[in-house]
Amino acid sequence: MFAECHGIHRHWVSACQQFADNNKGKVADLGRTIGMKHPQTLSNKLNPEQVHELTVTELISLYHATKDETLFDGALLCCGLTAVAIPQGERAPSLTHQVIHLNSQIASIGQRTLELTERGRITSKEHRTFMSIATAAMGSVALLINDVEQRFQVMSPLAALAM
Repeated sequence: MFAECHGIHRHWVSACQQFADNNKGKVADLGRTIGMKHPQTLSNKLNPEQVHELTVTELISLYHATKDETLFDGALLCCGLTAVAIPQGERAPSLTHQVIHLNSQIASIGQRTLELTERGRITSKEHRTFMSIATAAMGSVALLINDVEQRFQVMSPLAALAM
């Protein structure tokens, strides 16, 4: 279905291929779910050999329908950017608590990195565990940034100066 493509947007091409693979057999249904009239349209838009391209609205609709971040990741990587989902759930009671929790996560990553580096080899289970810890820390950073941003957007400039 996909030809080799060496264009400037290789992360996007790879993401489209991965998304199609992740949703093999469901692409036509997904197209209908997000409002496309013809079942083949979404497959065409995911194929770099076709002239059709996904719109931002379709990209967002696909994410909401699947919760699959692959397409967003690919698009952002083409720009040298990355994104982290902001974790849902209970928040720490204060920004100070969030920072302390984040520091403990970073320390855990550092300790685990030293242990794994000394051994020289890691198993796939250790790799998944490490990536899970690192992803959780990135989520905590995103949450902290989000909370700080919301806090200072709500405050008037004079109140912010008084802090």
